[in-house]
Amino acid sequence: MFEVFDQRQYNWQPHLGHLPNVRSRETILALAQMANNAYSPDEKGTDWRDMDENWKNGSYGYSDNGVRVQVFGNDEKNLFVIAVKGTSAGVWPGPTNGNDKLNDNLLFSCCCAHPFPAWQRVCDCFTGQRNECNKDCLRDSVLDKNLYYRTAMDVYYDVIESYPDSTIWFTGHSLGGGIASLLSLTFGHPAVTFQTPGDRVAAERLHLPPKGRPEWTYPIWQFGNTADPIFEGVCSGPSSVCWLGGFAIETRCHIGRTCVWDTVGYNGWRVDIQAHRISVVIDRILNQTESEYPMPECRPETDCEDCSLWKYVDGIVNHTQGYHLQ
Repeated sequence: MFEVFDQRQYNWQPHLGHLPNVRSRETILALAQMANNAYSPDEKGTDWRDMDENWKNGSYGYSDNGVRVQVFGNDEKNLFVIAVKGTSAGVWPGPTNGNDKLNDNLLFSCCCAHPFPAWQRVCDCFTGQRNECNKDCLRDSVLDKNLYYRTAMDVYYDVIESYPDSTIWFTGHSLGGGIASLLSLTFGHPAVTFQTPGDRVAAERLHLPPKGRPEWTYPIWQFGNTADPIFEGVCSGPSSVCWLGGFAIETRCHIGRTCVWDTVGYNGWRVDIQAHRISVVIDRILNQTESEYPMPECRPETDCEDCSLWKYVDGIVNHTQGYHLQ
């Protein structure tokens, strides 16, 4: 029942290498460009952003419809950034649409996207009782070997086994940022994410992070802006763009620290799904002046709660009949 990790996945250690300078506009811009470039298979992509010549990259997964990752390494091969592609859907069409939606709805819904008529349920963890869900079933669903979180681990293993003394950072946009933060919690390396839906629920389902440390002490910084309804956790309900697109994005609480540009209150933006795009973060925020869009303070989210109307119960697995309550 509990055979969900291989032995290497227990090797969590506090990060002892270099940390990204999250107060540096140049550093965050470079990481945002890497997160953006994860949407393209190589430098020939129309949306690719040119990087400093010091960075070389290799790609993973662009020949199929699963997780896609760009790995950036410096010339000295002592720093690697693993950038995970986000969701391709709607204004971001692509061959991974279906699997992206599956992963989004598993990670960021309260219970398998149930009840959710715009798209099929993504797991069978709803117990049949009103607002009741089997938490063991949810955990095992997220840990399925064919889903992005598990597959992205293989990329990390390839890098760390080839360069065991290197510093590794994770980054990503949207769904890719959620995967990046979960990898950070799993292995202890830093993550800088952009416009990620609330990922605290997904982390709790995976029993991450290890017990004994407050979550804000983990090296995870999540950048977003207040005009983005997905990052703000308000892209839900029948009238939302997410709902109409078949996405059950029901969470808003983030792990680690959030670094938020108040683009609505300070810059006069309106809430719009277009503000979720990584290109908006790069062109309309990071490439602007510090006086217009100052680098935000990064703070832990306190007094934040997701899925409060749901009850999560323990269960045992019966491989012929599914999950049953204890």
